Amino acid sequence: MAYQTFRVETTRDETRDDGPVTIEITAYLDRMPEHDNYTREMLTRAPRGIWNSRLQFAGDFAEFADALAAIEAAYPAAQRIRCYEYTVDDEYAREVAPLVRVQNGWQPESR
Repeated sequence: MAYQTFRVETTRDETRDDGPVTIEITAYLDRMPEHDNYTREMLTRAPRGIWNSRLQFAGDFAEFADALAAIEAAYPAAQRIRCYEYTVDDEYAREVAPLVRVQNGWQPESR
């Protein structure tokens, strides 16, 4: 049975008052995330104690489109999303091409 979860995490650089927000999506493919403390199908304030205070919002999604919709609702001005894949065969998450906003959608950034 195949399993997938799209985990969204947003962090903010708190060393500056206008610190930028970083948005990341990790696709967990045929493996479970290390911890299961995030909400499902929505972004909510990250629980304290999981990471440090830089982690702002987080959530797990069954569908990639739902993860993107949640990001757009929370961060309508977002222009870039860092992306990772984490499969059962990987020891660590692998970075893949980031997504960049193009007109009314998202597409992989050409490297």
